[in-house]
Amino acid sequence: MVLKIFIDDSIKVIAPNSRLGCVEVRGVGVKGTPAALTHEFVELQDRIAETYDIALLPEHPRILSVRDMYRKLRFDPSRYRPASEALMRRVLQQKQLYFVNSAVDVNNYCSLKYLLPMGLYDADKIEGDVVYRVAAEGSYINIAGNEASTEGKPFLTDSAGVFGNPTSDSRRTAVTLYTRNLLLVVYAAEEVSHDEMTEILQFTGTMLVRFNGGQIA
Repeated sequence: MVLKIFIDDSIKVIAPNSRLGCVEVRGVGVKGTPAALTHEFVELQDRIAETYDIALLPEHPRILSVRDMYRKLRFDPSRYRPASEALMRRVLQQKQLYFVNSAVDVNNYCSLKYLLPMGLYDADKIEGDVVYRVAAEGSYINIAGNEASTEGKPFLTDSAGVFGNPTSDSRRTAVTLYTRNLLLVVYAAEEVSHDEMTEILQFTGTMLVRFNGGQIA
């Protein structure tokens, strides 16, 4: 069953042009990072290291547009670094990226390639419809296992609570080797056109299937 995903008025009021791009892949077989994916990911990191200067990163158009999206969502991008920018900074600081598994690494590859925050979730751990909203006071356990505040931050939510945002996802819906169904979400900046979003979703979906099997829902 395809998940239903909505953007709440609490987001629309402060950032009316906010958009989400979503891909569901069902029947996957997540495994350790394949050698071919590792090779392509290292090549991408090498290209980025050769192309970009970390001192000029704040001037990059896509970085600027994502940071602008954060500010409209009242989510300080200096304090809560967008996931895509955090990956890029790590590469430019010559820090090795972590390899997790065949699904999470595709998510990180595509986030780095397109410089957009992306989240990958175990669809079977999502309860009910998905709503992107400004969260109320509370806390959650993030992907690193630490307790973090939710108040006033944009989050994907289900009937069980928050589970993802453009900076840090929850441990509850984390993708593991036991995951069989995936939901990938692109947190799109306003300047991403319809055609580019379509390209991003097609590429990302193809990569997920290529390295994890399954079918796009």
